[in-house]
Amino acid sequence: MNSLSRQSLWLRLQSGGLVEGEIPPAEIAESPWYVRVMLGVAGWIGSLFLLGFVGAGFAFVMENAIAALVVGGLVSGGAYAIFKARQYSDFFTQFGLAVGLAGQMMLIYGLFEMFNHNESLVYGLIFVIEALLTLLMPNFIYRVLSSLAAALALTFALHSAGVYGLASGFLAAGFALVWLQDVRWVRFSEICQPAGYGLAFSLLYYKAGIFWGRWIWWSRSAGTNWLSQNAPWLGKALILIVFVVVVIVLLKRMQIIIASRSGIAALAAAGLAIAAAFTAPGLGQAVLILIIGFSVCNRVLLGIGLLASGAFLSNYYYLLQSTLLHKSLLLISIGAVLLISRVLVRTWLPLPVERAS
Repeated sequence: MNSLSRQSLWLRLQSGGLVEGEIPPAEIAESPWYVRVMLGVAGWIGSLFLLGFVGAGFAFVMENAIAALVVGGLVSGGAYAIFKARQYSDFFTQFGLAVGLAGQMMLIYGLFEMFNHNESLVYGLIFVIEALLTLLMPNFIYRVLSSLAAALALTFALHSAGVYGLASGFLAAGFALVWLQDVRWVRFSEICQPAGYGLAFSLLYYKAGIFWGRWIWWSRSAGTNWLSQNAPWLGKALILIVFVVVVIVLLKRMQIIIASRSGIAALAAAGLAIAAAFTAPGLGQAVLILIIGFSVCNRVLLGIGLLASGAFLSNYYYLLQSTLLHKSLLLISIGAVLLISRVLVRTWLPLPVERAS
């Protein structure tokens, strides 16, 4: 039913006294999930055939940096047009996603071909492009992937400049800023939510390199200046600051006075959790995702944080940097401290929460 027929029907019902007020907005009927999955798979298959045909017919694009950049920009623009024109079609949404990712690959390839002598510049430009695509592309999955690519590009840019370890602090700060957004940011939720998921995945990917090979840090180069030598400690310090700020913001949202018994207990518990988390690489980031996911009542973040915590703890147990006995005792101590802290907090705070006036 088109808008004209809906309007005329509403007027007839209104004249008969059956309805009143303005015409309600049209509801979009969603297909069953299995139909959407089939249409999505069909869209990817169709896009791959199309891209294979275009790649075979225009092989010169991959031989020239400028041509790759131009065609990549045009392909990305085509994906934007598909998203805008058929945003409620599962087939065309997946088709546009595949086309858009192909456009990104062409852009990245063109940048590497043009500036292959300067890795930091290439990664910086990729960060800018991916950030713009996150803002402009009206597709949830595309924004998640673009924000993830932007965060990793920033990480690689810092590493190629010899600043290793500082990116984790920046990513943690950006993640907390996006998810603890103020009410003024609600109108940008279509951008902030997928960007927040992308930053969460980038935090985990950053620490995953400790366990699954240093190859993901192939762009890292050693630096001799003060910033390069102290960047790992600065990154950890920045994550600690983010933890403290997150706890303070949550206390203020619950109108709990920081200097009160409840506020002090919350800060002490957070300090113990942070100290326990940083004994195993990557666990601090997982705990941060878990805390923010709980505070914003987001089940996806809660699931990501729980799975990441278990994964990092299990992988830490099998690291060869220390003996199994030492790691076993450390993990037992962490568990005991956290359980005792929970008991103390529950017994120390049975009173009504002190709230700010």
